[in-house]
This record gives sequence, structure tokens and C-alpha cells, in this order.
Amino acid sequence: MRRWSGPAIAAGCVTAAVVAIAAVVLPASAATNAIGDPGFESGLSGWACSGTAGAAAGTVHSGAAALQATPSASDTAQCTQSVPVTPNTTYTLSAWVNGSYVYIGASGASIWTPSSGGAFQQLSTSFTTSATTTSVTVFVHGWYGQPTYYADDFVLTSGAGGTPTTSSPTPTKSPSASPSPSRSASPSASKSPSASPSPSNSPSKSPTASPTGGTGPGTSLPACSFWSTVTPPVRTIGPSHNATSQAPQYDLSGRLPAPSTVTGALSGSSVTITFSRVAGAVAYRVWRNSQSVGWVDDWGQATLSVTDTAPCRNAHYTVVALRSDGSDASTGALSQPYILADSGAVQPYAIPAGTQLEYEVTSYNDLGQTASGINTALGICAVDTRYIPWGTRFKVDGYGYCYAADIGTWIQGQIVDVWLPGAEADAWGVQKRTITIL
Repeated sequence: MRRWSGPAIAAGCVTAAVVAIAAVVLPASAATNAIGDPGFESGLSGWACSGTAGAAAGTVHSGAAALQATPSASDTAQCTQSVPVTPNTTYTLSAWVNGSYVYIGASGASIWTPSSGGAFQQLSTSFTTSATTTSVTVFVHGWYGQPTYYADDFVLTSGAGGTPTTSSPTPTKSPSASPSPSRSASPSASKSPSASPSPSNSPSKSPTASPTGGTGPGTSLPACSFWSTVTPPVRTIGPSHNATSQAPQYDLSGRLPAPSTVTGALSGSSVTITFSRVAGAVAYRVWRNSQSVGWVDDWGQATLSVTDTAPCRNAHYTVVALRSDGSDASTGALSQPYILADSGAVQPYAIPAGTQLEYEVTSYNDLGQTASGINTALGICAVDTRYIPWGTRFKVDGYGYCYAADIGTWIQGQIVDVWLPGAEADAWGVQKRTITIL
């Protein structure tokens, strides 16, 4: 059985057949959209595209045309445009997209949607230019083997200068540091758990995605939503039986340690997280409930920071250090969980050791990279990180030990998806099991 754990960040390269990127000579002022032909009303004027892409009528957000692009098994159907910008200036990029696993981004910041639900959805991300940056490349792309996507009404506008912010990495980053399985993984309805019951609000239980009570600035934030709009089907729970392969404690040796001295605070509608560097790291990622909100390169600075521009109430943050050797171990150990408390502070968090929960437990057998960047293996388990944060260790009755390091489209609520090899995953079925937090 195959299961979709999340899209990868494209490591795309543009072939010689791709038309050279055209610079757009529009001033990037606060009142002016810096992108040329933002609605594709003039075809692909100013845009350079790979694969099958063109301006088409019919499925549009506004006007008479929109970008229509179809990824292939070896190409993400990426379109780019080089745009002049002002140094030391904060910019906001937005666009309306329609499709599955569609990305937009520029200058190290990106954002994606697993599904727009059959309608246009607006994506928005921000970045700050360096003192020497005079142009950036704006991009949009889909994902390998996914259906046709549409994009329309791009806007890039500037504001006041400020502290640089980062988001998901651009498609030129190495896939070894990206949150995904291999290219061949695709959404599948052949295996996933049933819709989950409502979580408990008890502090001794798995946390809730819809907290109540509390005081402080964090209470004004929206509840954390699940990363996918897919509604899982109801699955029948079968009889309990133990797995043939019993999972040992997952071994993290050979990986970089997680960054230390992690602090953060809510200010207005954003959270800035600061942490110490790790010797040997070339970059770091920060995740909110398993969704990438920041990537920052290590150039020797003592402390590093990433800003989450879309925090949610009681969000769980994970920080990881990365190497660049292309191995599985290039993704470091996942940090202990940190929670955005109602007080507005980002602080250490853990479900109390010994807590026992009754969860639905399913199984998958995909090979390759998980959403966290760690490869699938016996003992790697997928969770809904609103309830069980990444990096949590627990034991599943009948399976063995779990290291929470993956996600799944149907892993919503009080459900755990354990990894088993080959036919063992099929044989596991859907079981109601006790999990014990370690």
C-alpha cells in the first residue's frame, strides 16, 4: 500500500530548451505590482516555463486568461520571472492557484497548497532582500505526476525595510533536505484511517487542535487547521493482532543534534523563533505542525532566526539542523517540541511520559523520504502533529516503538500510521491500540 506523506520541494533545473528568463523593467515600489503580465493576459510575456505550460481561457481567477501547466513524471511545469527589487526591503508575493501541490515563491521564500479544493485559492508569502539584492526570481510550479494546475493574478509589492524573514526553500534547494517522499509517491485512497474522534481537552491527554480557556495574546489566534483539505473515509476497525516485525527504538546516531536555546515570541500576527547554531550544519528548517515555515542558511552566525507569518493557537514548532552530503543522515535529529503558549511565548513542550491513549493505528510501507526528511524505516511513524508533535517517542501496543517523523493525508486527529515492510503493512489493517508516551 502506498500513502502520500507530503510534497517535496522541487530541486528543478531548467533545460536548455527553456526560453531565457526575461527581466521586467517595472519599478518595485510599494504601490506598484512589480510583476509583468501577472494575469497571463499577454500569453507568457515575461515568463519562462518548462514542460507543458501556456496561457489559457476557461479556468481563470480574473480576466480572460490564466496560466495552465501540466507536470510530467520528470518535470514540475515551472514558470519563472526575474523581477527588479530594492535592497533591504520587505516584499509580499501573492497569487491565486487552482490544483494540487502548487507552489509559489521567490528569494528563498515559498508556500504551497496540497489541494485548492477545485477552486482558486490565494497563496501569500513574504521575504526581505539583502543589502546587495537587486533582482529576484519569482516562480510557480506543480509537482511530478500531478494533474494540471492553474495560476493567476500574481502580485509582488514592497513595504518598509525590516528583519529578513524566510519561508520554505526555493526549488533549487537539495531534495535531501526537503520534506517529502520520493517523486514516485502519489496520493492514494488504497490505505488510510477512518475519520478521527474529537480529541480530549485534558492536559494529560494528547493536545487539542481547538483549545479553550487561557489568557494572553495567543488566544486571539485561529485554531490550527489540518494541512490538507481531504476528508478521510470511514474505516472499519478490525481485530487486534501483533506485527511480525517489532519496531526497536529508532536510532538517531550519525545525525546532527537539534539546535539548542530555542526561544520565540508572538508579536502582532507573527512569531519569530531564534536558536543557536549547530557545528557542521549548513542550513536549518523550522516547522509549524509539520508544515515548513522557514529555511535559513548557516554562514557562521552565532544565532539564527525564522519568522512564522501565519501562526495558529498552541502551534507546535520543530527545529532541525541540516548537512549537505545527500545522505539520509543529512537531516538532523528533530528537536524536542516547542509550543506557542497563550502567553505568546514559544516554550518547550511534551506530553507527559507515561500518558496512555487509545488511538486508531494503521500502517504504510512507502520507501523513501518522509515529510520531515528522514527516510522511512521500522519505527518511523506518521502522526497529526497538532496532537502528537514531531520528535515525540512513544510505544504502540503490538508494534513496538515509534519516532514521530511523518504525516499523511488521512492521518487526521487521534490516529497513528506505523511503518511496516511490504505485505506486513497490508496485514496490519486498522486496529484500536494503546499508545504510551515515553
